Amino acid sequence: MRSKPLLPRLVLLLALAPLSAMAQAPAPAGAVPQGEAPADAEPVRDPALYQAEVELLSQGAGERRAATARALGLVLVKLTGQPAATGNPVVRRAMAKAEALVVDSRGSETVSDQQGNTAIGGAPVYKTLMTFSFDPAGVDALIAGAGLPYWGGGRPRPLLWLAIDDGRGARLVNSQQLAVVKPLATRGLERGLRFGLPSGSAIEQAAVQTIWAQSLAPMLPLSSRYGEQTQLLGKVYRSGAGWTADWVLGSGDAELARWSYSDPSPQRAIASGADGAADAIAARDARSMDMGQPGTLVVAVAGLQDSNDFLRTMGYLQTLAVVRSITVLEAGPGQLDLSLDLAIGPEGFARFVAAGSTLEADPLASPDAPRFLLRR
Repeated sequence: MRSKPLLPRLVLLLALAPLSAMAQAPAPAGAVPQGEAPADAEPVRDPALYQAEVELLSQGAGERRAATARALGLVLVKLTGQPAATGNPVVRRAMAKAEALVVDSRGSETVSDQQGNTAIGGAPVYKTLMTFSFDPAGVDALIAGAGLPYWGGGRPRPLLWLAIDDGRGARLVNSQQLAVVKPLATRGLERGLRFGLPSGSAIEQAAVQTIWAQSLAPMLPLSSRYGEQTQLLGKVYRSGAGWTADWVLGSGDAELARWSYSDPSPQRAIASGADGAADAIAARDARSMDMGQPGTLVVAVAGLQDSNDFLRTMGYLQTLAVVRSITVLEAGPGQLDLSLDLAIGPEGFARFVAAGSTLEADPLASPDAPRFLLRR
């Protein structure tokens, strides 16, 4: 039996944060704005950021591997805030072995027309979608090993104040008009951001000219009623033969970024708000993880009982994207001595190993002579 397609409204509700229309008390003085962590706080993991959904183009094993790599790429973009993350040399090596990081996968089928819309009559088009969940520890280690920043899960949910003028005057988009902001909401999910929409009260409708003027400070009291300090103000209007979207992103009344985007498609113009917001928030909140200087590291691996253990150890090390090459120095009874050419330093390599389930650090080993034990 074919599964029923998800309703577009439900998909949008996943991307648009539910906001109470009830007024909320303002945050106390000195409080950290919602979604922003103190400078010395540990990054917060959001399990949803380690998942991605991609379409299978065929049912072959090769396409399954390719889909896994595409899904890993989407996850890395969400977790680093960098759309070009997949071009990193360490990440490119990891793509070929992306299946080693998968902890769960499941398939589903959707029905659409040729344009990708939910099919209503006519000949439906069936698409197989795969959702991949990746090991958080392994992905985090890959990000660190690639020298990329890590954008944790404690993210703001910007309140979207969007005014659109199609020639009949500027009008506020509210929470009852989800279809209008579907392009932005969908792109936001791809970048790891969710947005909120105002209810569209009379006071909010009256503020449309303030939104059009893109004045952050006057809008802050209205945003604070929803418990939000991060606000995205946008205006979309006809420009020549196409559409232009002007955006300003603020935290409180402080401006974080301002950008414009023009396109023949109003949907793409609206979607541009998500990319600009993600770029600005990631630039502010993402942190680099020090993994040491690249170089050669000599290690010992003990606890090997037979040739299968040898193959298991070598196979595991070859799956690590930060290991550029392996040289066997000596293979003795129960132990391998190896020289590893690494894209990271010894501390980073130890963190990579700790994230896996194949090797563990020998607690009795000297810090100057790294030694690992094969897990059973």
